[in-house]
Amino acid sequence: MDKKELIKLYLQNVDKMFGYANMDAYIDERLKKYMKYCQSKKQEEQIIIWLKLLHENFRKKIVYLGSYLALQEKDMSYLNNAFNSAVTWGQLTITNSSCDHSIYAWNVLPHIFCANRFRDIENIFPKENGLSKNGLKSACSITNLVMYLYYQEPAWKQYVIEESKGFLQGKHTSEEMAVISTFLSLFEKDWEKFSLELANLCKAHKKSKDYGENPFTRKISFFAFGLYNFARYLYKEEAKNIILPQNEFLFEDFRIYQESNNYQTGQSFCVFEEPLLLLNDLEKIDLPIMYLTAGKKRLLDIENYRQEVVKKIQALHYDQSSWS
Repeated sequence: MDKKELIKLYLQNVDKMFGYANMDAYIDERLKKYMKYCQSKKQEEQIIIWLKLLHENFRKKIVYLGSYLALQEKDMSYLNNAFNSAVTWGQLTITNSSCDHSIYAWNVLPHIFCANRFRDIENIFPKENGLSKNGLKSACSITNLVMYLYYQEPAWKQYVIEESKGFLQGKHTSEEMAVISTFLSLFEKDWEKFSLELANLCKAHKKSKDYGENPFTRKISFFAFGLYNFARYLYKEEAKNIILPQNEFLFEDFRIYQESNNYQTGQSFCVFEEPLLLLNDLEKIDLPIMYLTAGKKRLLDIENYRQEVVKKIQALHYDQSSWS
């Protein structure tokens, strides 16, 4: 698609998706939240407040702004940095839900793949959590496919294959079907089918009716590009057999940028100044692992996770006395 048309679509839809027209608007929104909720709070309280404040599609808004700036400025580093920050904030700001680790499948995982931050799979899908069994069917299947492909645990293989093939026998959205089919073809290392399913996924995303989708967001399938990156990560040279989707912004300009930069992860999308320095610190820490609670219905252990974040910030470079 014409890049000028993508820029136009972003500006036409930015208000509808409560996004940011430019970097200044992005920073200004953070400042408003700080003034309203954090100004009079202690540092430890501020951390918890930020983790709660920034959960609502924050990571997506970063990536959409990064896409726009990359196109507008003709500099793909904006998008590479946006993916990097989106992965961090997507993990930090996950909220309580009735699901297990499958909650990450549609929300954070595609950005992890796009950012080439594959080790973060160990944060969101730690092997100790085991396979997912509590969540949206497509999300559970995606989670389990990724866990098997990443950890190569033989005991999981049969269950994961049967679950995914069973899913494809049901009635689901075209995008869900395309994602599962693409993962299965990756599982089988069937590059012809994988290539076909990547193209199908791009087409399906263009027709998505999911909440928050608009004419701009439908033009870019982060999951499709992420799956290509995951295949390249897993199978190295064999991934050269993949035929890439045509006329797709990510598979052209951005793929070439990442390849020419040896798939290096990005930097922080934005370096904040006073009084928002805490946001920089949150991007500097080694992110904790998200474990599940005990019991029959295992859920994300959000409270322990947030306490780990607080400890890591305290250990970063602040003297304990400054937190009193």
